[in-house]
Amino acid sequence: MANDCAIITNRQPRNLLSGYELTAAERRELHYIDWTAETSGGDFFRYKGQIYDVDEFTPAQELFGSYWHGYQSDSFFSGILFRFADEHYDSVIVGRYYC
Repeated sequence: MANDCAIITNRQPRNLLSGYELTAAERRELHYIDWTAETSGGDFFRYKGQIYDVDEFTPAQELFGSYWHGYQSDSFFSGILFRFADEHYDSVIVGRYYC
């Protein structure tokens, strides 16, 4: 699939955020998380005005190769990808794919 897809990214690392760093509106978007629980940390990032939960991504290696760690489709032909920017796993590089 990756050979047939165009991937667009500026390769800018984006810091991963913990739950306490999100706005109230962003927390409402992530309605499946129990924000009253002590363990509601999580790893999130902002991209193009949206908040994304790293745990909601599908592993990308099979479709997009080892460079990308996860993808999330927004249609049959497009979506977003991310990769951890370094070995510390505290930031991600995000891109869009179109097939």
